[in-house]
Amino acid sequence: MKKLFTSACALMAVSFAFAQGNLDVTTQLGNLNYATVDQTGYQNENYLTQDGNRNTADVDQTGWWNLNNALSQGNRNSINVDQVGILNENSTEQYGNRNSATTDQDGIFNYVEQLQQGNRNTTYAEQDGFANEAFQTQIGNRNDASSMQDGAFNFVNQQQYGNRNEANAEQIGDDNYIHQLQDGNRNYADHLQMGDNNSADSHQTGNDNTTLGLQIGDNNDLYQYQWGNGNLADDWQIGDGNYADTWQTGDDHVHIGTQIGNSNTMIITQSN
Repeated sequence: MKKLFTSACALMAVSFAFAQGNLDVTTQLGNLNYATVDQTGYQNENYLTQDGNRNTADVDQTGWWNLNNALSQGNRNSINVDQVGILNENSTEQYGNRNSATTDQDGIFNYVEQLQQGNRNTTYAEQDGFANEAFQTQIGNRNDASSMQDGAFNFVNQQQYGNRNEANAEQIGDDNYIHQLQDGNRNYADHLQMGDNNSADSHQTGNDNTTLGLQIGDNNDLYQYQWGNGNLADDWQIGDGNYADTWQTGDDHVHIGTQIGNSNTMIITQSN
């Protein structure tokens, strides 16, 4: 009985020691692919697949229970993932050639999801804090999306369909929301939030449209919708509880809105 008990304790000790280990599963199919993986801590997991030629990947995980799932299918794609903290998760999928995806997570419970279909697309996601979420989708060529989050419970969703679109989102604070949708070519969106519980929703369908948004304060809402070509919507909200809603249908409309103070409302409709 004593021998059996000793064996059981030894088995438990081995199982516990194994459970503390990190896990890496890296698969390379093709030629001249290059990957580096550095894991420091406990029970970090990395699953990386490179299917094609001359793809590169650099994965660094420091902390506990961080998870990375990454796939490059095509040629000359690059993935760079840096996770520091606890229970951060990243998912990156690339289909095409010369796409670049970067994720930098520092904190707890942060989540990034990146999808690239096409060629020469670029995504960048940076998260510092707790339970931030970022989604980046690019279907087309030469699109650029950047998301930076500093705080807790912030949400960014960037969707690009077409070519040469650019979207930038930055959040400093808690519980902020940014959605940037671009369907067409050469559209540009840039939104900055400093405060808590701010919301910005930008939809662009067409070509050469621009939406800009600045929110400094709390509980501000901004909606910018453009259907057509060459439209501009630029809104500043400085204060609390402001509301701005802009609808542009047609071509070459310009809206510049400024709200300084609290609980202001602005509704703009332009068409031709």
